[in-house]
Amino acid sequence: MKRAILFLLLLAPLPALAQNVIHRCVGTDGSPVYSDQPCSAVGATSIAPPPTSTTAAPGAPTTGMLCAKDLGELREGLARAFATHDANRVGALVLWSGYGSNGAVDSIQRLGALVKQPLLSLQGDESAGLEVVTGRTGQTQQAHFGVTRESGCLWLRPPA
Repeated sequence: MKRAILFLLLLAPLPALAQNVIHRCVGTDGSPVYSDQPCSAVGATSIAPPPTSTTAAPGAPTTGMLCAKDLGELREGLARAFATHDANRVGALVLWSGYGSNGAVDSIQRLGALVKQPLLSLQGDESAGLEVVTGRTGQTQQAHFGVTRESGCLWLRPPA
């Protein structure tokens, strides 16, 4: 009996771990889609980062907001997201691993409110992260995005 209870206790965290996966996809209209379901289950195509063994020519164009190869591309993608007030576009630049479904939803909601404001300043570097200053009617707000390198790309970490 003790073995059966121990076995069940060991299996209990497994469903929770499976729920932490956020699938990054592109919908049929070309817009980013985030889901806890596989992309094919929601009628979308996966946009997982390319493997590090890709053999793109130096200086070849990258996938834009899907994979920033350097800090300039990451800044440009973030600036475009603010210009279009598109939180999903910011979300496509974020490495969500380790945030779980609830943490990601909360972060996307905060990003939605942040990108509605005009971008006043975007500064920083890979080691310190990026500081975003937004403003509206005489008030400014700051957000700090950590920057991390994974799978040959630079990614943002959600602001705290």
